[in-house]
Amino acid sequence: MDIWKLGAIIWLFKSHVEGRAGIGKFLTSFVDNERKPTTVVFHGICWNNSVKLHVMKELSKAGIRSSQSMSKRTSLIDHTVLLLADLNCTGTDDLIINATQRELHRLPYRWLVLSDAPRFGRSSLWDLFLVDSELVLATVDGAGYSMTEVYKPSPTSPAILTPRGTFHHVLTDTRPHRELFRRRRDLMGVPLTITNTIQESNSSIYHLLQEDSLELEHDLISKNSYTLAKVAFLTLNSTPVATFTNSFGYLQNGQWTGVIKELLEYNADIGTNVGMSQSRLKQVMFLDPLDNGRARFIFRQPALSLTANIFSLPFSPDVWIATGLSSFVAGVAYYLSTRLIKTRAEKGTVRDAYLLTMSALSQQGCEVQPRHVSARIVLWVVFTSMMALYAAYGANIVVLLQAPSTSVNSLATLAKSKLALGAADVNYNHFLFRASSDPVRNDIAKRINSDKGPKAFYGLTEGVEKIRKGLFAFHSVVEPVYRQIDRTFQEKEKCDLMELDYIGYAAFHVPGSKKSPYLELLRVTFKRLREVGIKSAVNFRYEARRPSCKESIAMFSSVGITEMRPVLIFMAYGVALSVAVTAAELLVFHANRYRLRQQRLAVQLGRI
Repeated sequence: MDIWKLGAIIWLFKSHVEGRAGIGKFLTSFVDNERKPTTVVFHGICWNNSVKLHVMKELSKAGIRSSQSMSKRTSLIDHTVLLLADLNCTGTDDLIINATQRELHRLPYRWLVLSDAPRFGRSSLWDLFLVDSELVLATVDGAGYSMTEVYKPSPTSPAILTPRGTFHHVLTDTRPHRELFRRRRDLMGVPLTITNTIQESNSSIYHLLQEDSLELEHDLISKNSYTLAKVAFLTLNSTPVATFTNSFGYLQNGQWTGVIKELLEYNADIGTNVGMSQSRLKQVMFLDPLDNGRARFIFRQPALSLTANIFSLPFSPDVWIATGLSSFVAGVAYYLSTRLIKTRAEKGTVRDAYLLTMSALSQQGCEVQPRHVSARIVLWVVFTSMMALYAAYGANIVVLLQAPSTSVNSLATLAKSKLALGAADVNYNHFLFRASSDPVRNDIAKRINSDKGPKAFYGLTEGVEKIRKGLFAFHSVVEPVYRQIDRTFQEKEKCDLMELDYIGYAAFHVPGSKKSPYLELLRVTFKRLREVGIKSAVNFRYEARRPSCKESIAMFSSVGITEMRPVLIFMAYGVALSVAVTAAELLVFHANRYRLRQQRLAVQLGRI
């Protein structure tokens, strides 16, 4: 017994010399148990410099960095900071309150507070240490320390005390889980709020709260996001609360509107999925997307005949050149075969040779008939080769007449195309299609939201009907458009649908208020919902897939005047050329006849 008393006296003496008993070893064991990079900051510690130096040396020997004050805050090293405070020091309470005002009480910062006596529920110091704080209160317990985690589910809730472990020469960690999420995912009914954007129909508020999957053509992103957010809130044992606004959030006259405004004022913890931009990143924190919705230009690819001359497409330029050279050689061969063997029955000319070759190329007959065997062989070879060429050409033409174009595949080609442009008549499109520094987007915005002419904003039904008629691109959230297309389009009209991204967002994400202490819990919960398949199941209920195309039906469509336009133009040129040649021939004929008359008249006058 005397030995234990002597040990206690020695421990008390050491405590007086060093400031606290075995504090160096305790800190070393505590940091090692954290299993993460750590820099110990002696935050307002009133110990003697010699005591601090002794503790820092002990930490340094264990490979742990330490500092007497915090350096300039940077997000790159904030996660390493462990703030050390001693409640026995005068002014520590004020230092902790000042730190909370600088938001040093929230993650990623960690706290280790030393105390001689428990100060749990009676202290107002812990009022702002909520679920996103990691505060460990180490109380002297004999010759060691007893550690307790202190946090509050909400500012009005009582403090929650969770045993962290003990230290008696050896640190014992009694936490059931090392992950903060698993230790604090029970919020004990604390209200969590999501603000929802309602733009298209006021009835969406009722259907959203009822989760009845009705009127999905209106405010689909909000309905989908709310359902999954509610599941996440209930997973955390919190009370779901829904508020509503009429905008996703835009900067107007230096003030934010809609969802972003609600989050900045901390009227809600999270909001409906919105697009991520640099300006919004400075105001809110983005979590995983709940809804897979995306805004796109949707249109039917124009027919190939509207964007190119399909009668020149069956063959590559090399084939066309080879065909021309072959025709030239065939004409020369036919001419030589008729001229080298001179007979009275057959005296060929260059004109006859190439007229016959062109007739073979176009699969037409000709009044010129060769009589010599060599000329007939040349003509047979020409017609046979041209027949094979014509068959390949005709087969390709049939395919090309039914094929949609792929020329409109970017914003630049969309801006230059003959397609009319329009957008859904909702709030975000009116903000989206404004003057832009990008010349391509600026051109598209002017065509939709013109300052001079009529604006091209349409309802969902009208916009989809314009898509069905063709040569029209409609900008909207794709799911309601695809649902309407399934109802109204014929099967063959679903095969040439195309999407183009105008905004440039890979996906919409959930915005969260930077003032909310529950974002880390929600971030992990959203990932768990995705991993276990709940997110996919809810998305499947709300979202419409891109309409499928049945190829057997899509292969047949009528050929109209549009497809034959190049042929008609060629025929018009041919008629115009023939009329011009006829006029020239008549002019030459009458000029020659007039010249002959003049010559005869001159001869007659000379005789007189």
